[in-house]
Amino acid sequence: MSLKPLFISENNLKDNAFINENVSLIKLRPTIVMCQEMYIQQIIGSDLFKEISDQIINDNLTQANEDLLKDYIQPALTWWVMAEAPMILAFRYDNMNVQRGISENAQIASMSELKDQMDFFRNKAEWYSERLTRFLITNEADFPAYASPSGDYDTILPNRSNYRTGLALKGKCRTEWPGKYIGRLSRDCDC
Repeated sequence: MSLKPLFISENNLKDNAFINENVSLIKLRPTIVMCQEMYIQQIIGSDLFKEISDQIINDNLTQANEDLLKDYIQPALTWWVMAEAPMILAFRYDNMNVQRGISENAQIASMSELKDQMDFFRNKAEWYSERLTRFLITNEADFPAYASPSGDYDTILPNRSNYRTGLALKGKCRTEWPGKYIGRLSRDCDC
């Protein structure tokens, strides 16, 4: 089985994130792949995600997709990796057990501190994700796989908004949401 293509290089990630140079790609790769699949694919849709993945594998990125990767996807992906990495990097998984990473001169962050870090980076990731979405919506003509997804049974449709909230939103259009917004909130909603 071949490895899945990465939408960001190790150097690019480390240059633009708060990840130490000594962190191995072996530890980062699963987190990068997971963030690509869980977050980026939800933003750009599975058709454009597959198109970019295939172009990376075949080393024939179109100029539009290369610019999209460099200017929009990679910044969002960087912050999603930062949001997920603290919990992954805090622990070491061995044959016999799971251990907290220990260094002679370092203090181990508490679970509360890890959660605060993850929330901090998640806010940045959502902002960059929203920027990516707004760019794609504005430039749909340049990205037909985004603008007109195939609609197959396994197609993931692109998000139109990337901010998440824990608030219960009530209003007069609440009953219209399931049909009109298909589970997504719109900025056009007047409730």
